[in-house]
Amino acid sequence: MQKYPSNEERTQKYLENFNREKTLKYLIDKQDVVIFDIGANIGSTALEFKQWWPKSQIHCFEPQTECLTDLNKVKDQYPLGEIIINNKALGKEANGNAIFYTHDISSGLSGFNKINPSSLDSIELAKLSHLSNAQQESYLKSINNVRNVQLMRLDDYIHKHNIVHIDLLKIDTQGHEPEVIEGLGEALSNVDVIVSELMLYDYYERTLSFFDLEKLLIPAGFKLYDISHIAKNPMNGRTDWVDVIYVNERLRVKKNNAQK
Repeated sequence: MQKYPSNEERTQKYLENFNREKTLKYLIDKQDVVIFDIGANIGSTALEFKQWWPKSQIHCFEPQTECLTDLNKVKDQYPLGEIIINNKALGKEANGNAIFYTHDISSGLSGFNKINPSSLDSIELAKLSHLSNAQQESYLKSINNVRNVQLMRLDDYIHKHNIVHIDLLKIDTQGHEPEVIEGLGEALSNVDVIVSELMLYDYYERTLSFFDLEKLLIPAGFKLYDISHIAKNPMNGRTDWVDVIYVNERLRVKKNNAQK
């Protein structure tokens, strides 16, 4: 096994060999991949996954109707049934009239948690103090718009569609990730790899920690494998959010045995 004189050289060698795509393709080294894209938005991640695994089947979940036109354009690029779009949100309890918050500034920021107008970490909100009262009022009116969406449990969907295994579960739901995981119930053990956003800063009224995910994932046999993206705040130096990869130890044992 090659040894490196310093940690810096070891890290440099990693950067030559790996990025998120290569890491995920190392973990999921087959073609007929089953992917769940939770918080699919306009389909950019689904399109990326399709480039990585052309024969994959992707189940997309996005409750915002304004995203569906772009999401359907992505779906229509591939044979029927390879990308399945569900205009619903996911959580730990089914609810036909769940409160959801949208924001005029970006559909990618919408979710089940309000933007925090008193945030100390938001660069955009920090700019408000330099604006006129009318401009401040206009901005605040553009966020936290209330609508109702249909919410379902993921295990109900899985059972309905006779899905026995999920290779990759991607969750990007602006702080609602623990509820999505809880909605898997016992089906969580049938997932191989989870990629989740983890919001650490106070941009929303709810913040998360690693514990919020790991109290659900570790008992189900998952361990942290990689922090594949770190978003740093140029205003105050903190880490705002990270993208984390958790892997079912069942998969790691299987890969290790195959390499012997």
